[in-house]
Amino acid sequence: MDTIVSGMRPTGRLHLGNYWGALRNWVELAGQYSCYFFVADWHMLTTGYEDTAKLQDNVREMVLDWLAAGLDPAKCVIFKQSDVPEHAELALMLSMITPLSWLENNPTWKEQLQELARTKLSKAAEGGENVVTEAPSDADFSLRTHGFLGYPVLQAADILLYKGTKVPVGQDQLPHLELSREIARKFNSVYGRVLPEPQPLVTPTPRLPGLDGRKMSKSYGNTLELLETPESLSKKVMSMYTDPKKIRKDSPGHPDPCPENPPGCVVYALHKLYTPGWEKIGEDCRAGRLGCVADKRDLLLPSLEKPFSAFRESRKRYESDPKLVQSILDEGARKARSIAQKTMAEVRRAMRLA
Repeated sequence: MDTIVSGMRPTGRLHLGNYWGALRNWVELAGQYSCYFFVADWHMLTTGYEDTAKLQDNVREMVLDWLAAGLDPAKCVIFKQSDVPEHAELALMLSMITPLSWLENNPTWKEQLQELARTKLSKAAEGGENVVTEAPSDADFSLRTHGFLGYPVLQAADILLYKGTKVPVGQDQLPHLELSREIARKFNSVYGRVLPEPQPLVTPTPRLPGLDGRKMSKSYGNTLELLETPESLSKKVMSMYTDPKKIRKDSPGHPDPCPENPPGCVVYALHKLYTPGWEKIGEDCRAGRLGCVADKRDLLLPSLEKPFSAFRESRKRYESDPKLVQSILDEGARKARSIAQKTMAEVRRAMRLA
């Protein structure tokens, strides 16, 4: 059976982007493959090392969200990355053979440096600090850390430690996985074939914009969290970006991304995921038969309230047992370490360390 490995950083409440981008696929894959899903708390430190006050709370809250969404610990191994120290050991071994140029030329690293610098400036401005408003360079040394530069090596270790053969990724994430494959190839070319090259398992990841039309992200403050209350859900839906050119109800709309409305309508994007017969909604919008306010109400009542209510009820059942999350993580770590230790014994022998 193929082995699947994937993780998620505990950076706060999960939102619909997390669900449709990864978690929903995990639930389906858990019944088909040997799966290892981990809380990537060490990865969180690569960008969030300055604020760990809520880290343990975020770990617990995220696992509760996983369970409420349907991830079954009886069908997969759920564990915390830092509970399996072999992740760090293998990452150190792999860092010895990974060319620095591979990491410095990683386009994701450069893009994230820019994004993190912008976010840092934005938060400083919100706090009343006098900051430069133009786009910053990536020269902020508080972000340019060894851990952040080397996160692809730790990512490779996460996968290779369990001899993962498949990694669920969206089409836009394929370059990330290729670096893990290159590291595995380099190790095998030097020490003999020990680590399999993980193959991509391209999973459907629908485009899900945030409330303002940009990518849904905690750093933008534009998310729909999985645990929205009826009140907060209603408020957020009614504030969603639609189409600035649709001034009146009978004006022709542009619900899909296009030159007239580049981000596309956020409400329509959610209709595609939650509303049967969403095509008719698009037709009515384009023809001027459906106004934006009515469209938002149609999304909220028939489409979103039921799944959000079901999620809240499911989560309450898991929250009632205060020891549940820790027991799942402890058992998951035990299972994960039993595999990780065997892999590391092979790695040490191959490198003549044992």
